[in-house]
Amino acid sequence: MTQRFIHLPGQTTVGKNADLLYDDLASVLMVRGTEAVQNRRVFHLALSGGSTPEPFYMRLVMDPRYRAIPWDKVHVWLVDERRVDEHDERSNWKMVCETLLDHVPIPARQLHPIPAMHPDPVGRYEAQLRLVFQMSDCATQPPCFDMILLGMGEDCHTASLFPRSAALQVYDHWLTVNTGEYVTPPERVTMTYPLINAARHIGVLVVGAAKNIALQRVSEQMRRGPDPTRLPITGVAPIAGGEADMVWYLDPAAAGMNPEDV
Repeated sequence: MTQRFIHLPGQTTVGKNADLLYDDLASVLMVRGTEAVQNRRVFHLALSGGSTPEPFYMRLVMDPRYRAIPWDKVHVWLVDERRVDEHDERSNWKMVCETLLDHVPIPARQLHPIPAMHPDPVGRYEAQLRLVFQMSDCATQPPCFDMILLGMGEDCHTASLFPRSAALQVYDHWLTVNTGEYVTPPERVTMTYPLINAARHIGVLVVGAAKNIALQRVSEQMRRGPDPTRLPITGVAPIAGGEADMVWYLDPAAAGMNPEDV
């Protein structure tokens, strides 16, 4: 069932439970992927790490309905990464590979981990984006992802855009290294608002009762307008023309609803 969660930016989908919510999101991903391949012959997908999307990624692998996703035409990118080795247990790429990418037929050349341990991870990843999206070295407008999957922490951070952190002010790069007193260690490499907001579809997956207070904060703030400094998720707003959209994917606990009311 799709509802309007009054003060959240964009639209809101509330599933009757987490499993059905993952089905809703998987169906959207499959439709978006199919449309992208039909229209542009490729599907550019950016994924987030963390514990929230793990069961969703496993659903994409285990449920036969989602074998129709055109994996051979998908390019997978990361929204953010800790500055650790890819084999480190804290690595987002390691989690995404173990739960999803190792089990679907995506050509290796279409997998794009953030080179977190490189001396210049931002320059390397931006160069890779320019190459794959066939953009000139002097292009300033960010590439347009077909779909970006975000999450939201209890402090309302998204990607590795933490409250009051330096990355919130970066608009001249598509990615940045985020570090300092306001960043949960280790330091991170993260997409910035310009790159995130250029996407055609932004999905924000939020589950669990612990996130309800954060959603209430976002809802209350959006009555007055976005405040990315305190609540970074409120800085997410797709701008890629009339075709772009943003959808919150919530389970009843996160939405503060009884399952029978969904």
